[in-house]
Amino acid sequence: MHYKDIDWNRLWQEARRRKSWKKKGRSDWDRRAPGFAKRNIDSSYAERFLQLVKPEPHWRVLDIGSGPGTLALPLAARVQAVTALDFSAAMLAELESRAARQGITNITAIQASWTDDWRQLGIAEHEVVISSRSLSVVDLKSALEKMHGWATEKVFIADRVGSGPFDPELFAAVGRPFEPGPDFIFTVNLLYQLGIHPKIDYIEIDQNKTFATREDAVESCRWMLDELTPAEEAGLAAYVDERLEQSDAGTYTLRRSSRVKWALLSWEKRTV
Repeated sequence: MHYKDIDWNRLWQEARRRKSWKKKGRSDWDRRAPGFAKRNIDSSYAERFLQLVKPEPHWRVLDIGSGPGTLALPLAARVQAVTALDFSAAMLAELESRAARQGITNITAIQASWTDDWRQLGIAEHEVVISSRSLSVVDLKSALEKMHGWATEKVFIADRVGSGPFDPELFAAVGRPFEPGPDFIFTVNLLYQLGIHPKIDYIEIDQNKTFATREDAVESCRWMLDELTPAEEAGLAAYVDERLEQSDAGTYTLRRSSRVKWALLSWEKRTV
């Protein structure tokens, strides 16, 4: 078989079917929005992402899968405007609330998914299009072509390396096998077949998370699993208790033994 005959889009879909975790729907993210926002605003991930991206004042940025504004909020101070897309209304409500409190007026929030008709929603081309940790799609090829088509200057994609935010030790603790699903290398190979040769940088961060209560920590881990049996619930509780530290302020920090790594893929339209 010749390299050009490999169907990376199909391989991506097959790898997704083998993964150990289920894709979350709109209602799942709506419920998670408040806690997710608290833990992801002002994050070291966002700081490192922006260091690598080097925003420019004339940019209009399309942020696909913006969540509660992890990148949109700090970006807004450095660019002309940000259009934040997310399929979760609750996530966008968190973003708009935080933007209002900070006096930010150059973010437009639009509820939309990867597969919606963006033209019909009035979403125009932007100088820069970003997808940060949001490329959980069935049709990878269409998503990449859509990003490329909506950008006039640059595209940035932050994609998982290996297990990403999913801790293999958590799955082992509840007695389940772990299959992470497709990571950035599928994206790189498909881009190559599309004639795009992205620059690759890496973002490596500690995935220690702080919670108000122990139950919040347990619920955050439960999010990665589905339909736990009583025995699995006991394994989950043991996993959390082994890693949870309480501060003098009364908060709880859940420590992970391994760091989380993301690949930042980027390219300029003029070079393609």
